[in-house]
Amino acid sequence: MLEQPDRNAAPTGGRVVWVSFDDIGRDCMLAAAEHGANVVGIVTLPGPGSTTRSGQCSFEEPARSLGAPVIETKDVNDPIVVEAVANLRPDMIFVVGWSQLIRAPMISTPPLGVYGMHPTLLPRHRGRAPIPWAILSGLAKTGVTLFQILDETADSGLLVGQREVPIDEEETATTLYAKVKRAHIELMRESIPALLAGTATRTEQDERRASWWPKRMPRDGIIDWNMRSRYVHDWIRAQTHPYPGAFTYLGDQRLVVWRARTGDTAGSQEPGRVLRHRADGVLVACGDGTLALQEVEFEDGSIAVGASVGQRIEEGAMLG
Repeated sequence: MLEQPDRNAAPTGGRVVWVSFDDIGRDCMLAAAEHGANVVGIVTLPGPGSTTRSGQCSFEEPARSLGAPVIETKDVNDPIVVEAVANLRPDMIFVVGWSQLIRAPMISTPPLGVYGMHPTLLPRHRGRAPIPWAILSGLAKTGVTLFQILDETADSGLLVGQREVPIDEEETATTLYAKVKRAHIELMRESIPALLAGTATRTEQDERRASWWPKRMPRDGIIDWNMRSRYVHDWIRAQTHPYPGAFTYLGDQRLVVWRARTGDTAGSQEPGRVLRHRADGVLVACGDGTLALQEVEFEDGSIAVGASVGQRIEEGAMLG
């Protein structure tokens, strides 16, 4: 049973409830706690973790170290959850790594506001799958934004702080995720003292400059071999770990391509045709150029890397 405290007590400024299911949210929570936040409760998904949710992790150990009760739910807006959070008397709520919009009852619960973080430079690129879309869109930089959630719309509200993140030409989802994670933690460490002290500045977003990225599903990762090789390469690197991965078919068998590089020869065969084996994988024809598949996961869960890919995929085979 959760404690039933006096709801009429004056806010202290430091009581925080954390809403998250991923490792970025967990590490931001620990950073906030290190810099003065009193984490009095954690809302997270029920375990065990799902492979379809990027970065999902357990909050059991952090909760134990912080002495914070855990509320497990799939719906943060469930009235029972809202009541349980309200009973913890939070001054602020942080939502960092949660795939649901926060509704009005939860938004109105803490006297000092609800705050979210989004891995883009808001108001640009609101919405879903920001790391894959940043690579797929060819951005040279992205970033992280800390903002106050004022209503039920996605990624709107008042800007509290931002940090830019450069995107290298050969960036993958794996490396960009790591950069964005560091930026989240740095921005939290930088911003939490002012939020706790009540001195943080807030700036309205310029709605004229807002843009949106749509939701991506695992099925959206299918490879179209008619694309130019450099686009197929971008497609694969944008969706590698910790995301579900770009995929193709060998007959009826589904193959996930985790790593590839553009080939050194022009493709003259039908797109998707396996042209030859190489030391670093197999060479596949694209709509223009070729691509070497360097790491492939087969339907049985086994993974082939480098030359071993050729031991599983014959020359002349057709992918797609």
